[in-house]
Amino acid sequence: MSVAILTPQQFEVSTRPPAPPIEEAPRAPMPEAPAPAPSAPRFPATPAMIRPTRMLSAKTLADPRSKQARADLRTFASDERMVQLCNLEAMDQIRQWHADFQPERVVPYATAEEKITGTTIAANGAAFRSRKNWYSLKFKCQLAKDGESVIGFEFLVGDPVARDKWDELGLPAVH
Repeated sequence: MSVAILTPQQFEVSTRPPAPPIEEAPRAPMPEAPAPAPSAPRFPATPAMIRPTRMLSAKTLADPRSKQARADLRTFASDERMVQLCNLEAMDQIRQWHADFQPERVVPYATAEEKITGTTIAANGAAFRSRKNWYSLKFKCQLAKDGESVIGFEFLVGDPVARDKWDELGLPAVH
C-alpha cells in the first residue's frame, strides 16, 4: 500500500477545487519562450483516506501512565467506551502520521453525529485539537467483536476549523 504524507499546506492545496479555465481571445503567434520550470507536484483533488496497518491505542493504554484512563474506560457504557477507544486511536494515528500535529482531544460529533453500527464507528464530522487549534477530521474505526480493542482504522485530516466557529461547534478554546 502506498501512502502520501502531506504537509498541511500541501493538503490545503490538494483540496482546493481547480480554477475555472480562462477564455482568451485568439492571439498572434509569439516567439518561442523558454520552457517553464517544473511546477510543484499536484495531489488528487480528493485525497484518499489514510489506512494505517498497525493499531496504536492498545500500546498507549498498556503504558503505566494510562492507569487512570484504563480505570475510567471500565466505567463507561459499551458505546461510549468504543467511541473513546476510537478517539484515542485517532489521536495516536494522527501523531504518528504527522509530527507537526500533537492531538490532545477529539470531538467525534463536531459537525455531524458519529454513527455506531455494531462495532464500527464512522465519524464524518469529527474535529481534533492540536497546538491550540482545531482541525476537521473524518475517521472510520473498527473494534473487535467485544468492543474492547481497535482492529481497523482509517482517517483523513482536513482544514483548520475557523476560530469563529469553535463555540457554535462546541469546540473549547482551552483544554
